[in-house]
Amino acid sequence: MNLILNFIEELEAQTLENWLLTSPQVLWQQEQFKIYGREVVAPREIAWFGDAGLNYRYTQLDHRTNGWPKPLAVLRDRIQNEVNQPFNFLLLNKYSDGSHYMGWHRDDEAGCRGQIASLSVGAVRRFAIDLNVASNAEVSRESVDLESGSLLFFDGRQRHCLRATKRPVGTRVNLTFRNLAS
Repeated sequence: MNLILNFIEELEAQTLENWLLTSPQVLWQQEQFKIYGREVVAPREIAWFGDAGLNYRYTQLDHRTNGWPKPLAVLRDRIQNEVNQPFNFLLLNKYSDGSHYMGWHRDDEAGCRGQIASLSVGAVRRFAIDLNVASNAEVSRESVDLESGSLLFFDGRQRHCLRATKRPVGTRVNLTFRNLAS
């Protein structure tokens, strides 16, 4: 796990967050999926982009891509140069307040390659991650407050989450750049 604070400066982070929340190119949706046979509404909103023709499938839902809006393509290229890894897919998660969260999970779906670059804009939220990759290893856990403009680069096979909080917090958008087998 590698954390780069202020990967983008405050004004750039605010501009990006505003574009993500207001652009008609970003189609936010709240997904519904089945867990153990019951219908669940995701406690966050998502949007996605990527190289044309990709499909990122998780929770039995397809996320097909049609290309990159210019602001996100420029940002992708900048992140690729920083971490020296290509990315062809971007999953956006919008957490409108402290009740929105992402439970413990691994991003280890078939076709995921390399590490994940996770850029945060908006409100500070606490991210927790198991430092080990192996599921049978002793758990060593770390938490970090992800500030607006911070970039976290980590192995998606590590269990991680963004917990709900009762503290009053504003909107946070997380951009997770991934490399999928095409």
